[in-house]
Amino acid sequence: MNGIAYAGRADDCGLHADKNFSVIVAAGRCVLQYADGHKEFGAGEVAVVPPLVKYAFSGEAALVSLEQAILPFKEIRILPDDAGRGIAHAAEQAKIYFGDPQKRGVTAALGGLIAAYLVAQAGGGRLSPVVATVRGDIKKNLSNTSYSLEDSLKLLPLNYDYVRKLFKKETGATPHEYLISERMELARGLILSGIGNRYSNYSVGQIAEACGFSDPLYFSRVFKKYFKISPSGACRTWTGPNRQAINKN
Repeated sequence: MNGIAYAGRADDCGLHADKNFSVIVAAGRCVLQYADGHKEFGAGEVAVVPPLVKYAFSGEAALVSLEQAILPFKEIRILPDDAGRGIAHAAEQAKIYFGDPQKRGVTAALGGLIAAYLVAQAGGGRLSPVVATVRGDIKKNLSNTSYSLEDSLKLLPLNYDYVRKLFKKETGATPHEYLISERMELARGLILSGIGNRYSNYSVGQIAEACGFSDPLYFSRVFKKYFKISPSGACRTWTGPNRQAINKN
């Protein structure tokens, strides 16, 4: 989902593991130590540490923890920032807005931006034709409640398991995980835009349908699993004290 669980200064720390992707944006000389050795990196470079990989850190850097991120990294990687220092700028903005409940939409967008930069800098922006086709089909059908991902994959002239493994290798998620994450991002965007505030009468069911779910109860379960809050609760807390909850079906 590329949400930001933390954004701030990267403090020196001993061996530990984060449940999320750790993105460490160097401002000076930095050192990462881990089980198989160590990596040094500096200004203009970014370290990406996958979830549950133990590491120790020392140096001067910003840290962004990406929650439920879809990234194709299985081991620690050191990447160059892009020519415009896009990752560094996004991380600095995330530090400013993180923790402000009125800026959740901004931090959510910054998390997605940082993830996109990382994939591009790792060369993951160049997808194979079949993976690009599947991803395009998913994006085209996000709001289609009758869309069957399984049927779509079976229509491809390639082995189902091969396509699934290739998709996960290139994107960091299975096709189904990718579909759910994109629909959850759509739901989050709709709520953050105020679609369920006191000036509208959209129900949970209507928002669910806009995100491709024909069953609002299933939508609510998936939403709560991803965001640890119900859709109506998210509308109350994500859109400010003057907003009202989404109407329940």
